[in-house]
Amino acid sequence: MIELLQKINTKEPVTTDILVELINQIRPPKNKPEIATENFAKLREVLKQNPSKAEQLRNYLTKLICSKQSIQLFTESGILSNKGFFRELRHRVNSHFLPEVYNETDHTATFNEMFHKNWDYQWVNTIPDEEWSGLFQDLGLRSISHLDKENSMLIQLLNSILVLSQRVAALGLEPEILTKLPELEEFDSPFMVQNKEIFDYVENFQKEGFDKTDQNPDYKHIMVMLNQCEDYISLIRKNKRKFGADLHLTYLLLRLNQNIERLRKLLKLIDVSSDPIPFSTEIEVFKTLVITENKKNSLSEHFENNLSLLAFQVTEHSGKTGDHYITNTRLEWWKMLLSAMGGGLIVGVLTIIKVLIYYLRLAPFGEAFLYSMNYSLGFIGIHLTHSTLATKQPAMTASRLAASLDVSDQPKNEALDNLADLIVKISRSQFIAFVGNVVIAFPVAFGIALAFHYFSGSHIAEPEKALKLIHELNPWESYAIFHAAITGIFLFLSGLISGYYDNKNVYHKIHTRLRKHTVLIRIFGRRNTERFGGYIENNLGSLAGNFFLGIFLGTTGTIGFILGLPLDIRHITFSSGNFGIAVASIGAELSQYQIWMSISGILLIGLVNFYVSFSLATFVAIKSRKVNFKQTRKLISLIFKLFFKAPHHFFLPPKDVVEKIKDEAEVTTDKEDVKGKKEEENTHPEENNEENNSSSEEGKVRPVKK
Repeated sequence: MIELLQKINTKEPVTTDILVELINQIRPPKNKPEIATENFAKLREVLKQNPSKAEQLRNYLTKLICSKQSIQLFTESGILSNKGFFRELRHRVNSHFLPEVYNETDHTATFNEMFHKNWDYQWVNTIPDEEWSGLFQDLGLRSISHLDKENSMLIQLLNSILVLSQRVAALGLEPEILTKLPELEEFDSPFMVQNKEIFDYVENFQKEGFDKTDQNPDYKHIMVMLNQCEDYISLIRKNKRKFGADLHLTYLLLRLNQNIERLRKLLKLIDVSSDPIPFSTEIEVFKTLVITENKKNSLSEHFENNLSLLAFQVTEHSGKTGDHYITNTRLEWWKMLLSAMGGGLIVGVLTIIKVLIYYLRLAPFGEAFLYSMNYSLGFIGIHLTHSTLATKQPAMTASRLAASLDVSDQPKNEALDNLADLIVKISRSQFIAFVGNVVIAFPVAFGIALAFHYFSGSHIAEPEKALKLIHELNPWESYAIFHAAITGIFLFLSGLISGYYDNKNVYHKIHTRLRKHTVLIRIFGRRNTERFGGYIENNLGSLAGNFFLGIFLGTTGTIGFILGLPLDIRHITFSSGNFGIAVASIGAELSQYQIWMSISGILLIGLVNFYVSFSLATFVAIKSRKVNFKQTRKLISLIFKLFFKAPHHFFLPPKDVVEKIKDEAEVTTDKEDVKGKKEEENTHPEENNEENNSSSEEGKVRPVKK
């Protein structure tokens, strides 16, 4: 390092070459970030032993910093642009193939030259703050808050604060936000007030005798305004169920949060405070900039930041009726059986229709279209008749399961017990739904096939087709398990689509617009139009999810045929119906091996359908809630204990569950009443009426006036 420091010559125009080389010598191997601390200590030791070199390095850094602008680095690094979600995504993808060119007059280019490895932030954060602080003190640098008012860095920092403040004001008054919170258009909106306050603060900052500490009343009021802005953002997010979610709104709120967070950090940077570690604020900002520049083209970061809120809303809406798919009492368990038997009846008919379509020998497109309509209309029929298709349950119950993980207000052990108990309930609910579907789909398809043979003299499925149906159920000699996994993915996607359309219904107020549609009112009358709007409000997601599920299942085989790939679908209920058709055709010719393999295949297909769809839906639900669940092993152990203690509870509800549920419901109600009264007293101690309770629930934020 001493040889490198000897090359410093501040008389010539400074370049970044020496600084880049110095960073290269500190940078450790990727898998050993701790070595950076050792290399950093060596640099400090060299500077302590050579005070003249430390002075030369300080002068070099000072001249380099003042030679370029920093406003773009402060105001844009790590902050989403106004491109929008998809344009930003396209920009990041393009940057991976064709690196971006930066303005050479701005320090953004300097940062990217120094920290050109996308994992540099790891070793930079590994070096303790005390070491960075020690280096700055060894060099004799001054904190930004103590710089002269004519200093270029301080002036650029103040300009950056103004830029960010104006952006916050503009973003806070976007129509997308004002439609949710129209009160922000008022004069005392915190988004407008903070801009005026910061402008006055910056204008007075460089005057003699100005209080630059965090005790300055103006500084405190600015912090209050920024808190108010964040409260409004939180209000929109907390009312996701009321407002719905949208990619554009999610992107906008994220931009707004990022600008406020950066503005807060820069204000702290010019604040004269007694930090326990000198330069602690500068070090925090420096590390933040390294991280943001390293991750600026990260696709995973982009998806995670933007889609978590939308994914939460989708899974929340798809699971808003999830409790109806979880049986608690034996009465509910029997009702689920009857509902599943209704679904099995419809599927049994659908399997017959599908075989008849097969014998039409249509072109691939025509066959795929009729298959899709058969599935879609059948699934919609199941929904309209309030029947149940077993494998549709996982996507609905997954959100309920994820909600039980989000238990910050419960002890960990209690939350884990509740989660295990919920899994037991889901297990027996899914089991009885499987039973209801299968035990009816088989005899219905078998009976219709026999009746068809009796009246027409020919089988619905000829021997060749029947043997093919039997072969497709064999889990070892066919792609049955693989095709069942594909079906599980489609079941998961249909759950997301249901949530997406339910969310779209809320966000765009489709049901309200339908109720006021003049053409519909003229044709059907106001009363029928109102009823139609109400039905769409509660069923749009389910109808859309069932329709698209039918499209997925009906077109997969045709797509596989066109591409020459072994793509197809296997669903437990349809497989049971197909088995019934095959038995009606060639039952006497089937061997015991074929029969038992078919039964085993049906059971394995159902297991894979459930496992894939439920796992994917739960994973997305957990990710959308940003729940960090690290007790998987403990949970599995607890489930095994419950199974060995009472295995029948995984298939049948206990007898005393009714009384237990009633007691729990009474306790929960009492707790909610007490909690509601406390919140009411804290929010409106002088009032106690319904109007004030309503305003408390809305959580209206009132700006603090200066």
